[in-house]
Amino acid sequence: MRIFKKMLITLAITAFAVLMPKTGAQAANTSLPATTPIWFDAEYYATVYPDVYNAFAPNIQAMGGLDNAMWFHYRNLGVNEGRKPAADPNWFDAAYYAATYPDVAAVYGTDANKLFAHYITSGRSELRRPNASYVHTVDRNGVPNGLAPSTGAPAAAQPAATQPDPAIQTKPGTAATEEGVYFPTGLPCNGSPYYIVVDRTYNVCNVLAVGPDGTYSQLIRSMLCSTGRAGHGTPGGTFTIYEHTAGGGWVYMADGTWAVWGMRFRTGGYMFHSVCFAKKGDLLPIPEEVAALGSKASLGCVRLSVEDAMWLYNTVPDGTLVTIAG
Repeated sequence: MRIFKKMLITLAITAFAVLMPKTGAQAANTSLPATTPIWFDAEYYATVYPDVYNAFAPNIQAMGGLDNAMWFHYRNLGVNEGRKPAADPNWFDAAYYAATYPDVAAVYGTDANKLFAHYITSGRSELRRPNASYVHTVDRNGVPNGLAPSTGAPAAAQPAATQPDPAIQTKPGTAATEEGVYFPTGLPCNGSPYYIVVDRTYNVCNVLAVGPDGTYSQLIRSMLCSTGRAGHGTPGGTFTIYEHTAGGGWVYMADGTWAVWGMRFRTGGYMFHSVCFAKKGDLLPIPEEVAALGSKASLGCVRLSVEDAMWLYNTVPDGTLVTIAG
């Protein structure tokens, strides 16, 4: 059995040499530890760099699991290619892990390295969370599920924003895109770098930045959203983001579901947040809610994809103006 395992690992390393692009790194970077360090997030690495994951996928188990395989790549190639090892160097919060999982702390105490060792060998597959706001992007078997990492991840590539067509005017003080979604123009900067406009007719959330003229005139991101369905309309008007939920972590919804990346903009429970998950800690959101983006489907909040909600949460500060119209 040991000989067979060694053969598999040899095959894995051979696959690594054949499949990965050639670089100036001919051997492991000996300045880095041989085993996965506490600051390396293999889940982040596999999700942000699918080329690496896909090259290693057939041999991950032979190499000792996701963490070992991703660290092997980073130590040999990734560090010299400028790839990021984690969204945040403190992504594994040992104090949080020990306090949240007393069964683990009872065995390993508060030693950060021992707690991390538990996480990468057992905790990840048990869907335990390494910090208070972490949203898993791989399943129980370590296979990326396509979601963006929970914090600090590069945003998914977006289509070029549709620029307003000067020939399309709806009324003074507004402009319209070619698709008909419109937003106010000429609003002077209130000190926040961004301005959010939600169109309830088309269920599109636009984020504008300050242009050269000092007004919110540059469309930087358009996102499909879901506003309130019949009987649960999203209130219209201009509001202000006044609270980011703690760490972007789990928020309980009125219908018994859970969401992440919440930002409150109006009293009464109205907020921007991700599409909902059936249970706290689930890996994937409710499929029907994802499919409903672009239509009226919420209980009054503005729902976004997990990726877009994370981007909005990490981009716009408290004090950002929000206009809901249409």
